[in-house]
Amino acid sequence: MSSHFLSNPTPSSDDATGAHSTAPDLVDASKLPPLSQEAQANLWRYIDHLERWRQSIGFEIHDGLTQQITAALLFLESYEKEKPDTTSLDRCRAILEEALAESRRLIQGLNPKRLDEEGIEAALLDFIKLPSLSAAQIDVKVDKDLPRLAPWQRSCLFRFFQESITNARKHSEAQAINVSLTRQGQDLVACVKDDGLGFDVESIELTSHGLIGLKQKADLLEGKLTIDSALERGTKIELRIPSDAIND
Repeated sequence: MSSHFLSNPTPSSDDATGAHSTAPDLVDASKLPPLSQEAQANLWRYIDHLERWRQSIGFEIHDGLTQQITAALLFLESYEKEKPDTTSLDRCRAILEEALAESRRLIQGLNPKRLDEEGIEAALLDFIKLPSLSAAQIDVKVDKDLPRLAPWQRSCLFRFFQESITNARKHSEAQAINVSLTRQGQDLVACVKDDGLGFDVESIELTSHGLIGLKQKADLLEGKLTIDSALERGTKIELRIPSDAIND
């Protein structure tokens, strides 16, 4: 594409007759100064983050909504064969309700209004009010004196919390889930801890408990992800983000 596509347009007939045009002059792209090496690096870093963010959303849709809808369809097929037993129909309804909550979670995660207006704590309090099959009580604690995050970092951190809470609700059978975002020294530490079933960390694949999305977000935020869990002892998921990753 020619670099002159932003050049001033040819005068219209109104211009030719002396009428004043209210349209602003467009910038001639050929006269713009070249980007510095630092600006180019920041631009490519942003593009890389954006692409990995899109991939993360794709994984979540595939691993969440797609599987839930598929399961619901299978239960519907089973119901058609087993009438008048309504067990399959009831299970199908429960799965679809969970899928609806998941879709709302994804929409809210893409554009959480309160996140931009009031911060992570307000957005999390909104999120945990969404319908869920889990009866777990969720406690949210967010320090007031937190480092300033770039908008994409704030969104990514919020999504980390969403996925961690959703995983605990779906898999842990927990009675309590504790969510915290604290400043420890110069690091920012996000933590989600539950008192549920737990699992053997050494024996599972990364995808077994929906953990691949968490790893992706940890990589995006240049943080260290730690998963501490054992059977019948609950699960603790911690993301530690160093100060140099926050202040870039």
